[in-house]
Amino acid sequence: MDWLNAVQTYVAVVESSSFVQAAQQLNITTSACSKRISWLESQLHCQLLLRTTRRVRTTEQGQQFYLQSCDWLSQFNNMRQQLGPSSLGLTGSLTIGAPAVSGSLFVTPLIASFLPKHPHLNIELLEVEPGEIPDLSLDIVVTRQLDNFDSTSYRMLHLFNYAVKCFASPTFLAGCGSIQSAKQLQALPLLLVQGQIKAGGVKLNEGTVLNQACRFVTHDPMAAIQAAVHHMGVVLVSEDLVQQHLLDGKLVEVLPGLLSEQRSVCAYYPAQRFENPNISAFLQHLREQSQAASNNHQ
Repeated sequence: MDWLNAVQTYVAVVESSSFVQAAQQLNITTSACSKRISWLESQLHCQLLLRTTRRVRTTEQGQQFYLQSCDWLSQFNNMRQQLGPSSLGLTGSLTIGAPAVSGSLFVTPLIASFLPKHPHLNIELLEVEPGEIPDLSLDIVVTRQLDNFDSTSYRMLHLFNYAVKCFASPTFLAGCGSIQSAKQLQALPLLLVQGQIKAGGVKLNEGTVLNQACRFVTHDPMAAIQAAVHHMGVVLVSEDLVQQHLLDGKLVEVLPGLLSEQRSVCAYYPAQRFENPNISAFLQHLREQSQAASNNHQ
């Protein structure tokens, strides 16, 4: 038995002067209604109601308890409304973490389409290192799926899969001779980013692992792409990052059709007993937009 249900039942009985009517209002049995009142009286060590065949009325202590109960229920409902969803919609702030490139190309457009629907919400986007364990101070972290990460402190939402391809400048490839197989890439300077190096390299779909970095290393995929444009080696990134360079002829795909193994992009967020409405709303937005993007690519 809990105090809230018992007090609500007591108020309903007093205001209807009937166990039967109170039970009907609360959608419980008359027996359950009577048990709640008996439990209250046993907890308070006093009689609250006088029961007759015709009506139910309060004792002096019962009337005093009724007035206090009404006040307490009113305060409880006010508190629940203040802490629950606002009539203004989402309010307050939301802090999202993402690697620099994901934040710029994926998360920022999502924020741009989300904020106009919630004019009283503020969002801060912070940069995080790819593959690092999420910081509990952040509401949501969007990053690639973390291998062997199992924590009761977080929940994970899968967003989409991706694969990288190999790109280089025509000038660089002209100096390399004909490239016919993935094995030949192992002898070329690879513009791997630090996240790829930490992961042990990039495994291609045909089994070859590319893990030998050249003399230039960066944590920024966009810097690695610029290095490829300037003929420094082969870069392994998602095709959407180099679309303009492909159109301009500054980069070309090496061994068309060759892909890395697929990786997943996920959203990590703190596991909480009570859902934060701001987090829940943005996660729903992530689901919808990721599904829409997936359908468009099919």
